[in-house]
Amino acid sequence: MKNQIVIAWLNSENILGIKTINKLIQHFGSTEGIWYNLHEEKANITFINDNLINNLINKRNNFEEKLLSRLEKEKVQIISIFDENYPKKLKNIINPPGILYCKGDMNCLSNLSIGIVGSRKATDYGKFCADKFARELSDLGITIVSGLAYGIDTIAHKSTLKAKGKTIGVIGCGINIIYPSKNRELYEEIENSGGAIITEYPFDMKPVSFNFPNRNRIISGLSCGVLVVEAQDKSGTLITASHAADQGRDVFAIPGNINSIFSIGTNKLIKDGAKPVMNVEDIIEEISEFDYINNKPIKKDINYDILNKTEQDIVKIIKDKEKSFDDIVALSGYSVGEILSTLTLLEMKSIIIQTNGKKFILAN
Repeated sequence: MKNQIVIAWLNSENILGIKTINKLIQHFGSTEGIWYNLHEEKANITFINDNLINNLINKRNNFEEKLLSRLEKEKVQIISIFDENYPKKLKNIINPPGILYCKGDMNCLSNLSIGIVGSRKATDYGKFCADKFARELSDLGITIVSGLAYGIDTIAHKSTLKAKGKTIGVIGCGINIIYPSKNRELYEEIENSGGAIITEYPFDMKPVSFNFPNRNRIISGLSCGVLVVEAQDKSGTLITASHAADQGRDVFAIPGNINSIFSIGTNKLIKDGAKPVMNVEDIIEEISEFDYINNKPIKKDINYDILNKTEQDIVKIIKDKEKSFDDIVALSGYSVGEILSTLTLLEMKSIIIQTNGKKFILAN
C-alpha cells in the first residue's frame, strides 16, 4: 500500500511524469524514502518546482489517513505503476500514469481490449457504426475502452453493456466527478457490470480541457488497437489515434462520406496508413492477440434502436425472405424515392445486400 500512498501523494498537487518519479526514487532509494525524507532533502531536489515541494511537505502529515478514508467512502481502489497487477500494456507506453484510481473491477484492466473513439456530435451513420462494432467485439469477449464523453464514446459504452460485455471508461477528472453529468446512470452501470471507471487524476480534480489529451493516451495504452468511428479535422479523437500509433497499437478507421465534416479525420487517417474497417473481421485478423477468435462465429444481431422508422420498416420486410425492389414498394407504403435512399443507407451500413435481379437480403 505504501507505494500507492506515496505516488498518490506526489500526484495530489500536480501530475508528475514517470521520469520525474523515477528521478525521485533514484535520489531517495525508494518511494518510502521520498515520503520520509523529502523535507530534509528539498534543497537538493532541483528538478521539481520549490512551490510544489513545499505543498507536498505541508500535505504529507495527514495525507495517508485522509486518502484511505476517502477511498473507503467512495468505494475506490488505487493501483500504482510499481504494483504487480498494474496492467502490463499500459506500463509499457511512453509516460504511463504513476497511479490509477478505479471504480468497479480493476481486473478488467488487463483484458484484451479495443478502444472505440469518435466525435461528440455523432451522425446517425457514426452512431450505427459505434453500436455495431461495440456489440460485435463484445460478443467475442473483447473489452471496449472509451472516454465516457458524449456521442461515439457513450454509444460504445452503452452498446457494450447491452451486449452483456465489459467496458472501461477513462475519464479526465477526479474519480468522484461525473462528467458529463448526464452520464451518471452509465457510470453506475459500468461499475456494477464488471467493467471499470479509471483516472490518473486525484479526487475533486475538475474536468479541465488540458486533462483530456493526456487521458487519451490511457485509452490507447490499455488497448490492443483503436477504432476511430468519426472524427472532424484536428479533433481530440485524432490525438487518441496519434497516441495509439506512437504506442505501436493498430489504428483502424471507418471510411465516411467525403462531404461530411465528421469523416474528414477518419478518411485522413486511412490516407495516412490506418486500416479501413468494413466489418469486425477486419479488426480481428489484424491483431495477433486475437488469433483465438478467428474460428469463432461472429454474432451480428440488428439493433433496431439505432435505425430510423423507415429503415426499421424496410429491414422488417426483408428480414424473413429475400425481397425485390417492387415487393418492398408494395409492402412498405413509402414512395419510390424514400425507398431508394433508405436502401442505399442500409447498404452503406452493411445491414442489407443487393443481389442479382435487384433483390435485397439481410447481410447477417
